[in-house]
Amino acid sequence: MKPLAIIPARGGSKRFPRKNVAHLRGKPLILWAVEAAIGSGVFDTVCVSSDDAEILRIAREAGADARLRPAEFATDTAQTKHVALHLLEEFAKEGKKYESCALLMPTSPLRTAEDIRKAYEIFTQSGCDCVMSFVPNEHSPEQTYRVVAGTMEPYLGSERMHLRSQELEKTYRHDGAITFVKTAVFRKRREWCDTGVVPYFIPPEHSVDIDSPDQLRYAEFLLQHS
Repeated sequence: MKPLAIIPARGGSKRFPRKNVAHLRGKPLILWAVEAAIGSGVFDTVCVSSDDAEILRIAREAGADARLRPAEFATDTAQTKHVALHLLEEFAKEGKKYESCALLMPTSPLRTAEDIRKAYEIFTQSGCDCVMSFVPNEHSPEQTYRVVAGTMEPYLGSERMHLRSQELEKTYRHDGAITFVKTAVFRKRREWCDTGVVPYFIPPEHSVDIDSPDQLRYAEFLLQHS
């Protein structure tokens, strides 16, 4: 069976109210996610989990399996892993026991169907437990500071603080756009991944995470100049 795509989309957001239905080029963010997932051709089912009637309506009209999220998974402190584990249990009760699933955050609208296909190809060909999308860190953690007693101190110590950038080890961050994981591993660990993650290096211009109106405007700028 093809994997299950899980798109978690709450109606509320403190930093950016109603962000999952905020419009980018006249299209709500949730729709960008659903269309990329369906367009990839990778998934058996694309499921949107939400506590919000408008989000569920948009998802359903776009062809997704739209499911009302239980109240305990719709709080500010609810985590995507709990939403996903609940959905996997629901589908299993319906006779669909997925061997793998994907998490696609709706706040990554510039992720494409092709990105999803490429990440899935790595996932299937490598035989790994998990694939995540990664982008390079703009600044090395070796040159990060923290505040200690009102003054700035190197976070990781001073030994490598003054090296040239080309002498520093290159580091990456998971951008949240794409995660594929084997269901059995996910259920056992109750975490998306901790070790053994294989990367899909998503193009940085596809990696904008919308968490504020400014980031939405930046995504619009990138689309205009792509």
